[in-house]
Amino acid sequence: MKSSRRFPILSAVRLCIGVCSLALGFALSPAGAQTPSFPQQPVRIIVPFAPGGTPDLVARLLGQVAGADFGQRVYVENITGGAGNIAMQAGARAEADGQTILMCTLGCASNLFLLDNLGWDPRKDIAPVMVAGVVPNVLVVGQSLPVKSVGEFLAAARERPGKLTMASSGIGSASHLAGEMFKAMAGLEILHVPYRGSTAALPDIVAGRVDSMIVSLPEALSFIRGGQLRALGVSSAERAAALPAVPTISESGVPGYAVVAWSAMFVPAATPKDRIDILNRTFNKALGDPEIARKLSEFGVQGGGGAPEKASALLQSEIAAWGKLIKDRNIKPN
Repeated sequence: MKSSRRFPILSAVRLCIGVCSLALGFALSPAGAQTPSFPQQPVRIIVPFAPGGTPDLVARLLGQVAGADFGQRVYVENITGGAGNIAMQAGARAEADGQTILMCTLGCASNLFLLDNLGWDPRKDIAPVMVAGVVPNVLVVGQSLPVKSVGEFLAAARERPGKLTMASSGIGSASHLAGEMFKAMAGLEILHVPYRGSTAALPDIVAGRVDSMIVSLPEALSFIRGGQLRALGVSSAERAAALPAVPTISESGVPGYAVVAWSAMFVPAATPKDRIDILNRTFNKALGDPEIARKLSEFGVQGGGGAPEKASALLQSEIAAWGKLIKDRNIKPN
């Protein structure tokens, strides 16, 4: 009797083991596998500038909204030095898991021709996620310079070759390259006066010690609105929403001039495509948030967005354009 009662129990145990094994097999099989959620840790955005600049602002605003969607904190790490290359190298060499994003700016393209031994190659070591924002530059002069339009500025520069001065944030900086492109396309001789950043340059223009500068719109906006600087023209192909009454440089005497500051998100090249897609989708959604769009507009930032391929095309076109200018004008950092 004892042995006859064991077999039903043993059969039931075997049946249970079989069913459990089958269920486990489905769970582990590719068709039934559950992909772990992404991201599972805080997401880092590396910005190659000190806090307070436009790329930093864009990263922090988008990170706030994206973090809520991710269910993970998105934080900004500001790494300065080496004309931005220290940060860019760190972003390119980070683990390719999608947890680290590099906020690329013009330096990702121009440093290839300005610096030796970058330690990374923007053409093959990073993969695009999304254009985060585009910022027009603006040609500004101090109130002491008696010109009120791009046309008048061009005339004054041609009347006195090499006498007018143009500030920049330093040799090889975005403002320097924008100014060199302006001079090359307009055929002007203007003396370059490099500073250690726009925060040092703009007060000197206000004071009349330097005549002009082509600077990113957010950096000059408060001076323009306060009447301390006069905006002659914006560098984008279309007028800027923040300064709708100010014409473009292109329509005002330098046809085809279109130089903008930009911020774009990239990750290490080996990052899995599905993770790039998640990042792209989430940050695109953040850009579409009405409050984020309003704040970006207030600072003169035009929202980017779109597919990763748009960021890739932007980087490649910038590499081509700035590489030619730097070589043609023999620009070399100190």
